[in-house]
Amino acid sequence: KYCKITMSPSPSSSSPSQKPEVVQRRLDSLPVDTRQTSVLSSLLTPLLDESMAAYRAELTTASHEYRALTNMNNQAAAVYRAAAESAKTAADTVEQLVDAKTEALQDLASGTSIDEVDRQVGELEALCTRLETYLRQLETRVAKVSPPGMSLL
Repeated sequence: KYCKITMSPSPSSSSPSQKPEVVQRRLDSLPVDTRQTSVLSSLLTPLLDESMAAYRAELTTASHEYRALTNMNNQAAAVYRAAAESAKTAADTVEQLVDAKTEALQDLASGTSIDEVDRQVGELEALCTRLETYLRQLETRVAKVSPPGMSLL
């Protein structure tokens, strides 16, 4: 609360057009009953202390909530980064497999590969025939050398 005090111009000022100054002064600068002041102070101090404690608790709770949200966001981001890395690795592996299988199928699809496999199968059959012939010759020799009634095979 303020009261207005009007002051007249100082006698030393020579200018008649100068307006009086308005000075505001606080009422509490006036003498007040100290007993009322101490009662008011004793009532307001606990109220202000409790209000400050409540605000501090409210802000501390909000701060803890934001810190928890930050930690949760960081953990979720780490999980998503790991999932992205796994997906990238899987995609790279699939691409490599597709490339390898495509190359293998192209070799089979070309006429030269099938002809080559057919030629190799023919050579293998001829070798098996020669081995069977040689095996029969060995069985005949063993039968001639071994005593009668004894069989090695």
